[in-house]
Amino acid sequence: MTSIEARAIRPHDESFTPERSPFVWLVEREILRFLNIWRYAVLGPVLSAVLFVVIFGSALGRHVDPIAGVTYGQFIVGGLLAQAILSVGFFNGTTSLYEARHDKYIHDVFASPLRWWEINAALVTGGMVRGIIVGAGFMAIAAPLAQIGGVVRPFVFAFGTLGVLVVASQIGVIAGSLAKSLDQVYSMESIIVLPLGVLGGVFYSIQQLAPPWGVATALNPVFWLVQVERIGLLGHGDVSAASALIAVWVLALALSIWSAVIFGSGRLKA
Repeated sequence: MTSIEARAIRPHDESFTPERSPFVWLVEREILRFLNIWRYAVLGPVLSAVLFVVIFGSALGRHVDPIAGVTYGQFIVGGLLAQAILSVGFFNGTTSLYEARHDKYIHDVFASPLRWWEINAALVTGGMVRGIIVGAGFMAIAAPLAQIGGVVRPFVFAFGTLGVLVVASQIGVIAGSLAKSLDQVYSMESIIVLPLGVLGGVFYSIQQLAPPWGVATALNPVFWLVQVERIGLLGHGDVSAASALIAVWVLALALSIWSAVIFGSGRLKA
């Protein structure tokens, strides 16, 4: 028997140790997926949000009276930040999960050592990273344009933004698990996400509305995402900081539970 044959039949005592955990691998895949198309996935949303600051804040803002002691350009930045995070979180989750279901790639992921909650957490983490990159890029340009010197309430801004990231990413994952075609993905964005964003107080204060419309706006979940960002940046909004933080994190928890039920039920394996 040759030495090669002897090594071939010798029992292997060493256990296999992966270079990185399956969870980290899936998170890395989710991040690289959108970074490979960064011009569309990152640069596009940043420029779109910045254009609103340029047009509404700079060009039209000089004709609008200050709102709660701040210029109109400063007023809309927090809302546009929340809207940008919501938009990219939605598209990241929907496109990633829908493509995985459509191409049956999701079956390989569920067959891996990953638990269902790890798969959910990895998809959500990918959306959150994309939201952080887009949000940071937007603020790096928008803050100087709107002459925002800094964050007035750092804790509210940081903790609130984290909640907004979770909400946006979970909405995308839930929509991606429900969509049966790309047409449905874009229909959800056009019929649900976009109208809620526009009517969520991004460009106006509910103090400027008649009572029925103000109540209707307050029932819009996007309104609370906008408020928590605005309060963090400017120090005040249409509601208190405590109520805005509670509303955002209750929404984040509710969406996370809904998402967990979908992943835990095994319906995505079908």
